Amino acid sequence: ERLEARLVANGVQVHWARDAAEANAIFGAIARAAGATMMAKGKSMVSEEIELNHRMAGQGVECVETDMGEYIVQLAGERPSHIIMPAIHKTKEQIGRLFAEKLPGTGYTDDVDALIAIGRRVLRERFRDAPIGVSGVNFMVAETGTLVLVENEGNGRMCTTVPEVHIAITGIEKVVEKLEHVAP
Repeated sequence: ERLEARLVANGVQVHWARDAAEANAIFGAIARAAGATMMAKGKSMVSEEIELNHRMAGQGVECVETDMGEYIVQLAGERPSHIIMPAIHKTKEQIGRLFAEKLPGTGYTDDVDALIAIGRRVLRERFRDAPIGVSGVNFMVAETGTLVLVENEGNGRMCTTVPEVHIAITGIEKVVEKLEHVAP
């Protein structure tokens, strides 16, 4: 409750959901209010648990994964094979064929730097075009109303700052009392 009060004082709209159905209904309502048919989505285990991508697709809203590994497996129509490295089961040749097949105007390459550049180019367009960005949260600080997000690719920063609307999804277990309780 202290966190919620601080978040509201900071200008954040807070929504509570008891279960996946409620959470997905909230996402759907926000998407409708924003006129959104696409969301740029950062990695979030809670969004996986509530099947956000599937549920939003049922409401006419595409959720585009922006973590490079998650994006690759989404393009392939697969599920992640590892929590930290979701596309570890894919070879560079497989990814090259996938990009050539699924991304218009993209020729085959198995050069890793070129593949990353292709993925970044496509995802930058998605960040630009998405009215809503979705992120997870690593910690929420009650005393300051701070949401902490740790990321390593820049996609978290893009999801939270480029789209007009940012939705942070998390479970209550991520709340810490003070900023000093967040691990360095």
